[in-house]
Amino acid sequence: MCQAADHPPGPSTRELPLLDLRRYTAPADPADRAEFVLALRAACRDPGFLQLTGHGVPTSLTDRVLAVSREFFRLPTATKLRIENVHSPHFRGYTRLGQEITRGNPDLREQIDIGDERPRRVCGPGDPPYLRLDGPNQWPAQPAELRAVVEDYMAALAGVAQVLVRALAESLGLAPDHLDATFADDPRSHLKLLRYLPAPDGPATETGRGAGSGAGNGDGARADPHRRDADAARSQGVGAHKDGGFLSLVLQDTVRRQDAPDAPGASEDPEVPEGSPDATDPAWLPGLQVADGSGGWIDAPPVPGAYVVNIGEMFELATLRYYPATVHRVMSPPPGHERGSVAFFFGPGLSATIEPVPLPPALLAQIPDAGPPDPDNPIFAQHGENTLKSWLRSHPEVARRHYADLTRPDGATRPGGAAR
Repeated sequence: MCQAADHPPGPSTRELPLLDLRRYTAPADPADRAEFVLALRAACRDPGFLQLTGHGVPTSLTDRVLAVSREFFRLPTATKLRIENVHSPHFRGYTRLGQEITRGNPDLREQIDIGDERPRRVCGPGDPPYLRLDGPNQWPAQPAELRAVVEDYMAALAGVAQVLVRALAESLGLAPDHLDATFADDPRSHLKLLRYLPAPDGPATETGRGAGSGAGNGDGARADPHRRDADAARSQGVGAHKDGGFLSLVLQDTVRRQDAPDAPGASEDPEVPEGSPDATDPAWLPGLQVADGSGGWIDAPPVPGAYVVNIGEMFELATLRYYPATVHRVMSPPPGHERGSVAFFFGPGLSATIEPVPLPPALLAQIPDAGPPDPDNPIFAQHGENTLKSWLRSHPEVARRHYADLTRPDGATRPGGAAR
């Protein structure tokens, strides 16, 4: 569910801004709210990502959702495949390692996709194809509590997202309720339970860490951009992309040793490469990385109690690119280790068409000239069409099974209508 993008090379010394939502929801003095809104505007402009605390989601709930996620992924593969997403025309359920595609390369992660629980639509010949996205989830039998935990978690995150949407409206110089109508009719929530797994053995990666060797400086990879791109793809937890929706909130777990016998790529006696720092140190192990706009990557390690927040293509469209969707990626953990996260996506109804917001002249004057459109990634103002575009591209096997009428012989897809 993402837009592919080029790989800017190199590390960055910057950090993501850290904002406390309580300064907006329960300000200690009148200046706090205004200062939060200005800080939110600055973060959304550059780098387009932030870490958010003070959101009110209890630690007990975030701990539970991470725990049930880990418990599911450590089940035998055959058990997980009972809810494989190829059985769902709604792209719900389990995706095995390497079956989601970004930049034409497989992502080294497994996941469960869960959306709002809805009945399957009966679509007629004239109905838009994106309506087929509505339908039930595939819930696993184990862990037994996963469904209840996930539904509680999604409800809590939807509440945080609604508050953020109001804060974002204020940050654009608009009334807090300006965007309420966009989300009034059938807003959408989607959740990914994610497990990132090690890269296969091979040459050194762009980060300078060989998939199966000790740490190095990576100069050879940087000297040859073709090798760098190939190596980065090999260590692609998820490739460089922009989110296709409106608003994303990501809960990150720490790097952990793989200790499940069925874990793909796990070793019997995993060890940190000789001479390397502690493998649980996020400063040494890049995970989520955000493009800094000048050719580098900003590391976004887990911050206790914080969500990583970013906007997607739909909000970029609504703000006329004043708030640009930012390229980001996730690098794979080292051999014998895994990294978990829970990504929550919030957007308007599928039938909503995103209209530009009336930005104040001072903000309009700051919007840079638009570059040439990306022929490989058209952005559709119709939310359902843009959402289906991303699903079809990222999950080609589901597209072949359930959207053959939208798939051309060369494998390309047309979310807006039948293949031509």
